[in-house]
Amino acid sequence: MERKKQYYNTITRRLLIAFFCLSILPITSFAWIMKNSVEETNIFKLQELAKSTIEHRAEVISRFLDDKINLLSSLESLFSQEYLFSQANVERIFLAINRTGDIVDLQVIDVAGNQHAYVGPYRTKVEGKNYNDAPWFTETLISGIHVSDVFSGYRNTPHFVVAVTNSLKSYVVRATINSSMFNALLHSAQLGPNGDVFIVNRKGELQTPGLLEKNTLSIEEKQLLSFDNISNSLVTGTDVYTTRWIHNGHWLLVLRANIKDSLGYYLRLRNRIFLIVIGISFVAIAAATYVSFALARNFERSDKEFAALGLQFSQVEKMATVGRLAAGIAHEINNPLQMITNQAGWIGELLPDEDPAQIKNLDEYLHAVEQIKHHVRRAGTITHRLLGFSRKMTAQQESVQVNDLITETTSFVEREASYNNIHIVTRLASDLPTTMTDGPQLQQVLLNLVGNAIDAVGKEGEVTITTWLEPPDKIVVECADTGPGIPSDNLPHLFDPFFTTKDPGKGTGLGLYISYDIVKKLGGSIAAANRKGGGAVFTIVLPVNRFRRQG
Repeated sequence: MERKKQYYNTITRRLLIAFFCLSILPITSFAWIMKNSVEETNIFKLQELAKSTIEHRAEVISRFLDDKINLLSSLESLFSQEYLFSQANVERIFLAINRTGDIVDLQVIDVAGNQHAYVGPYRTKVEGKNYNDAPWFTETLISGIHVSDVFSGYRNTPHFVVAVTNSLKSYVVRATINSSMFNALLHSAQLGPNGDVFIVNRKGELQTPGLLEKNTLSIEEKQLLSFDNISNSLVTGTDVYTTRWIHNGHWLLVLRANIKDSLGYYLRLRNRIFLIVIGISFVAIAAATYVSFALARNFERSDKEFAALGLQFSQVEKMATVGRLAAGIAHEINNPLQMITNQAGWIGELLPDEDPAQIKNLDEYLHAVEQIKHHVRRAGTITHRLLGFSRKMTAQQESVQVNDLITETTSFVEREASYNNIHIVTRLASDLPTTMTDGPQLQQVLLNLVGNAIDAVGKEGEVTITTWLEPPDKIVVECADTGPGIPSDNLPHLFDPFFTTKDPGKGTGLGLYISYDIVKKLGGSIAAANRKGGGAVFTIVLPVNRFRRQG
């Protein structure tokens, strides 16, 4: 009897081991293989995304530096040495080229290192300074171009310097660039909340503070400086590093993407899968135990052999059902994961084509995100979705009475006009309605036109500003003067950038171009012509945009 009981116990143990090997081990192995393969796939996709992102950022930064170098080179080629040695001329040039505010100051230095003109906030600190012994000055004269590392200097604020010399190497034009504007070029390159992007020089000194305000390089990050290839990639336990040498190999652009940020949704899904696998395992073990003991009891009951056999087949059928259920669950989990991989790959293919200033493939991007959210919900996870807005700045809309705007504008220039015996006459329509537009920008246009008219008249003349309502909903503003008029050859080019009819040094050629751009953005038009009685006339046509109440 004891041997028979031991025999049944042995059968029970073997059944349990066999069931574990045939059901639990495959499920566990599948979960482990799926975990590793998905992690590797996501890391690979993250590397591809990082490579495309860093290539795009490197191109943007290179264009930024090239633009500054080309800007200074253009000044050197457009203006003579005598012109650039004038403080007043350099001040006008600085106002014309620094509308974005990314240039801190502008200097012109002769070949002996003596400063001839400076425009910027540190004039008292650099006045009378000689740069003949400065390494950057020597390098500029030798190579023709110099771009420094980021440093604080006596300004006590991070900046870097761009300098160029003319073809005869007789003087140097030097500009200080605000590094905060330079750092802004990196913001859209951040991949995930724990990702970072920064620039270091060959010495490992940070040229930008990084998006996470880092001050020094880690031990792993210092290894990146030893890579000589233009582009490199390094995968650590927690991060993916992608690098790109820029600025002729003087700066290293580093993009760090945190693996957990990329795998955040997967990690939550992985935990859910582990819970499902554990639950299936408990069900399988319970079923195996039940079947095993049931078989043992049936063997013991010789008088119920056939019933025991029937029960055994019934339990085997239950086990098969549990197996099919496990396979179905695994299949349902695999499908959303495959869809996630496909949609993430599609997003990865679109991202390299994107312009940071304007997302061209927004519809495809949103569609792919919705697909990801839908299929991840099927697997019971929450998708963490990553978004970079540009806001595109829009005109400020407010209720504006154009007549009041003209009255205010003329008050600014009345004293200047009276000095030259110029009369400003206003003929403003009394029935002119208000319109929703950008008042300050429109006033800038009016001030520019009236100022140009006063300059054109010179002395003893008249500037006339007329408004009227052109049915059904157009406001017309006309600014006419009694000056010499505009040569017919110049009329087609008046609104071109840097085109001016004023004497050298008196105009930048940007006023009418900016005015044209503002009026177009406000939905209107601007035109220039010569009056029959002499002089020029500029006509602005604006739509009447009325405020609409909802409801």
